[in-house]
Amino acid sequence: MEKDKTILNFIEKLKLILDFTLLKVVDNWSSDLCAFGLQKGNKLVYISTFNFVDKRVVKYDYDLELIDGLDETKINILKEGRGVIEEELIEELRGFLEV
Repeated sequence: MEKDKTILNFIEKLKLILDFTLLKVVDNWSSDLCAFGLQKGNKLVYISTFNFVDKRVVKYDYDLELIDGLDETKINILKEGRGVIEEELIEELRGFLEV
């Protein structure tokens, strides 16, 4: 997966914290080097560093999404987070994905 170093570094940190055997890394945004997703079942988290790549402290934007079981093109956004620090995002991931 070709991504910005902010994304690659974050994924490596997450691998030390979360059980990645329960998760699927999703790259529905291959042209966006600052975005990726994590999926568990019908739960999807979109994560982006696009607005913060040239900042001294990297922050994250995220969406917690629920994929419709009958129509995978239908996605409901349950929560949005903008400009959050890494620790806050990790806590959101743990709670939402239950890992």
